[in-house]
Amino acid sequence: MSSRSKYTPLRQALLLAVLCFTFTFTGQADTAEPSVAASAPAPAVTPDAVKSGDQSASDDLTLPPVQPITVHADRDYEISRMVARDIEEGHYLQTQITPEMSQRWLKNYLKTLDPTHLFFLQSDIDEFTAKYGNTLGDLVHGDNTDAAVSPAFDIFNRYMERLYDNISLAEKLLHQNFDFTKDETFTIRTDKSSWITDEAAAQAIWRGQVKSDLLNGLLDKQAPEKTIKRLAKRYRALLRDREEKEEMDIVEYYLDSLARAYDPHSDYFQPDEAENFAIQSIDLAVKGIGAVLRTDDDGYAAIEQVIPGGPADLDKRLQPGDRIIAVGQGNAEPVDTVDLELNKVVDMIRGQKGTMVHLVVLPAGSADSSVHKDIFLKRDVVSIKESHAKADIIEHKLPGGGIEKVGVITLPGFYKETTTDIAKLIQRLTQEGVVGIILDLRNNGGGLLDQAVDLTGLFIKHDVKNEPVVQIRRSDNYIDQLGPEDTAQIYNGPLLVMVNKASASATEIVAGALQDYGRAVIVGDQSTHGKGTVQTIVQLKDSAPLGFEGDPGSVKITFQKFYRVAGGSTQQKGVVPDIILPSEFDALELGETTLPYYLPYDTVPPASFDYLNLTSGDLPTLRANSAARVSASPDFTYVRQDISYYKKKINDPTVSLNLAVRQKEQEDIKARLAERKKDLAARASTRDKVLEITLDMVDQNLPAAPPVVKKPKTADDDDSDDGPDIDDAIDNPTDDPQLDEAVNVMTDYTDLLRNAGSKIVQAAPAKN
Repeated sequence: MSSRSKYTPLRQALLLAVLCFTFTFTGQADTAEPSVAASAPAPAVTPDAVKSGDQSASDDLTLPPVQPITVHADRDYEISRMVARDIEEGHYLQTQITPEMSQRWLKNYLKTLDPTHLFFLQSDIDEFTAKYGNTLGDLVHGDNTDAAVSPAFDIFNRYMERLYDNISLAEKLLHQNFDFTKDETFTIRTDKSSWITDEAAAQAIWRGQVKSDLLNGLLDKQAPEKTIKRLAKRYRALLRDREEKEEMDIVEYYLDSLARAYDPHSDYFQPDEAENFAIQSIDLAVKGIGAVLRTDDDGYAAIEQVIPGGPADLDKRLQPGDRIIAVGQGNAEPVDTVDLELNKVVDMIRGQKGTMVHLVVLPAGSADSSVHKDIFLKRDVVSIKESHAKADIIEHKLPGGGIEKVGVITLPGFYKETTTDIAKLIQRLTQEGVVGIILDLRNNGGGLLDQAVDLTGLFIKHDVKNEPVVQIRRSDNYIDQLGPEDTAQIYNGPLLVMVNKASASATEIVAGALQDYGRAVIVGDQSTHGKGTVQTIVQLKDSAPLGFEGDPGSVKITFQKFYRVAGGSTQQKGVVPDIILPSEFDALELGETTLPYYLPYDTVPPASFDYLNLTSGDLPTLRANSAARVSASPDFTYVRQDISYYKKKINDPTVSLNLAVRQKEQEDIKARLAERKKDLAARASTRDKVLEITLDMVDQNLPAAPPVVKKPKTADDDDSDDGPDIDDAIDNPTDDPQLDEAVNVMTDYTDLLRNAGSKIVQAAPAKN
């Protein structure tokens, strides 16, 4: 039976269904500061090494008062009712905003404002819980326009009071005497920290926070006065960022907290954020000048990166490090952007294709605003090419001599043209004579459902019967199946799929289907993320009441769950690889079950599909060979050391405030890193040669070329917080041990297939 008529209506309904998610790593929220590269010896440390610095360093210890937010209660009331209605009626759970949901909603909002529990007092939490804990749903559904969203502003105002008080305290603490020879410690605040008991406890916490920040300056070999000035700017930047929040920002925080009370993947977007979501997750293109911005220490929007092929790149005048001091539209007078929230600067620069934007730019390294340059650029559609698929050819050295070409396709996410792009890369790799293809889906958080289904069809024969790739269940328990409609199998050779704990949703559909069919060997972390839910975007303006002016935004709602063709769900459990490799992610609390209010695991009956059985007989040998290599591998020894290091940091988020102790820790890390680099340098000649193929190279029929070596991160690029993030403390200098081992597994796999007389291995090893 042809599946087109069966599947098409559901596919149309899910065409814009999004299965992406965002990781939030907790730490010292909004206080991360780039460290400064060391160039001078560390200053001598005495008990008052950092004290009473230049009083002008923080400009003025008296902060300006926080300005109130103008509220449009009627508009906010209508938006909140639309969001509540669509979530209650459209979410998979099919439930009203009960008192339990109201409690979740409140907890989410408090955590959104203060994720590391650094500002609110326990008394604030108790007060708001008693006042609003069970009634937020009643307020949003009530007839009192002023009360519907009033908790959002009531709580935000208290947050701003606490923020203002603590930033004032922090600035004063910067000028106190600190003794860095004492054996004191500081515990990094996380989302698991208890709420601060009282103001005395807040002062103790902020004393530790400020001392830790000052100590980081000493470790970076900065003069104390410079550190004090830098930190004062940083603290004020945090306050400034919150002060610049407008009414719709607060409404978004509040209603997004409602959506996430139902599950961690439902969201509310105000209009600008909905556009950003589409740019980053679906379209991978933006109308603008083609530049990535960041806010620097002095409040400027600085150029972080110029995107190849965009107007800024073609013009050549805008360079990384340049700082934007004003933006104008066409011939209009430029508007000052110094100290303006980054998102607002971005919005000013974006615009319709063909329109002009005027940038007033301070060149990199210049402190004199009189040497600014005026740059006029015509906006265009800029493709975010770094987020598109790409391929590599690995010329793998065989133990007995010769090389074997292995193709690797890296896919960061499932965007609109995913299947078309992957098909181009597959065809190019087969032309290059690769013996097998590795589909690298590590860190791929998902994307468009139809693209995941159609991509799977590139690897599974479905000429007569449209083989199912995924099963979908609605809230009314109706189950349907999706199979590829717009693709045909173009590759039947050896296939390996790489995943990790950050692989989720659409990625899990592909990996799960290829595993269930016995079509590919799955290699990676202990499991994938475990997100087995489907989201859809609902535009609120389509059902806005008559007379509503403006765009009320959109809601991303979890409205279905997906299941593997074998009947199991990826929800909670994810996809368990056939071959599991050590990974730094093993140390981190990642995965669906670490998120609040995740939906439960369940199953559906298996679908009818043709089991290909291309992997099961070889898996025992592949596992044994891989385990032996991993056990003897120096690279994986490093990985296991890093896992141990990260686990220790996470389990004990306490750092020493003793300079000598911290210097010793740094010296140990540097020595370990130096030893690794020395070892890697000695083994460099044994590494495989890698050639890169981008989509542009395919379109222009250019030959594969060595990948462009990215500039290594410097101390200026790194955050100086003490959190146990995966990039902190130890940079694993191995090229990519997981990928290296995946190539080894592919070589084993192709050998086994050849020895068994399989015809799917079409290329033979080349001779040296």
